[in-house]
Amino acid sequence: MPKPRVSIIRIEEGDVTKAAQEAVKLAGGLDQIVSQGDTVLIKPNAKNMTQQGLGVNTDLRVIESLLDLVQEQRPDRILIAEGAAYPSGNWDTMAAFKVAGITEMARRKKAELCDLNTTEPATVDIPNGLTLKTFTTGRIVLDVDAIINVPVMKTHTETLASICLKNLAVGIARKWEKKVLHRAGIHKSIVDVYANIETHFNVVDGVVGLEGDGPNVPKGKPKPLGIILAGEDGLAVDAVGCTIMGIDPWEVAHLRLAAERGLGTIELDEIKVLGEPIEKITNPFKKPVLKNP
Repeated sequence: MPKPRVSIIRIEEGDVTKAAQEAVKLAGGLDQIVSQGDTVLIKPNAKNMTQQGLGVNTDLRVIESLLDLVQEQRPDRILIAEGAAYPSGNWDTMAAFKVAGITEMARRKKAELCDLNTTEPATVDIPNGLTLKTFTTGRIVLDVDAIINVPVMKTHTETLASICLKNLAVGIARKWEKKVLHRAGIHKSIVDVYANIETHFNVVDGVVGLEGDGPNVPKGKPKPLGIILAGEDGLAVDAVGCTIMGIDPWEVAHLRLAAERGLGTIELDEIKVLGEPIEKITNPFKKPVLKNP
């Protein structure tokens, strides 16, 4: 079985667009992910009304670069979807989109915005879950042809690290369901969702990360990194991202549980890293004080 590929591209001269598109292409591109006539869902982190550049929400330039690559494949529809958090985002996804510049960008690019907190719901059965029996998301998540996950590199007081798996699982949950995931055990819940909702590609915003007591400012602190990661396998991408952050992937419970469930690998020698070598990019983050160590 071929090793999962994860690309690391350094942002040169502030050209985020070039770096993001190089990262996607080096990791295999979207030719096999998106086909003409598809419906594609792009899932950034737009959890609250935080301004750009602070490492809380996905950099608009990364989202727009990815959207351009998706449009080259001539899909029928592109949706940018999120379900804003509470209390920091007051469940107001559209306000978060506006502050991030996503609303205007989507208008220019003819992409649709989708608030997963208010769109038509759908319940997914979780067979043999670690903690969940069902999971509620927006029906559109189940109906699209491809999901592309676009998280930020962050530390988090509840999960230690928050990259691909966390951004997907909690972000696509409808508003009250987010509370359910936390109460059921956030790490096990993340694994249950990841095992049952297929993500087709991941592009990680490492323009500015967030270290310390994330996932928000001011407790979390912005950390400029100047890199973009990409890959089809979210677990492998998270393993590489955590290593860059100075975090052992095996210390992140949802990554360890996902690996133990056979959902992928977090062993670096089983991952094909392309682009910049990890050892030249590693930039340890200040770790959070965990709420549930």
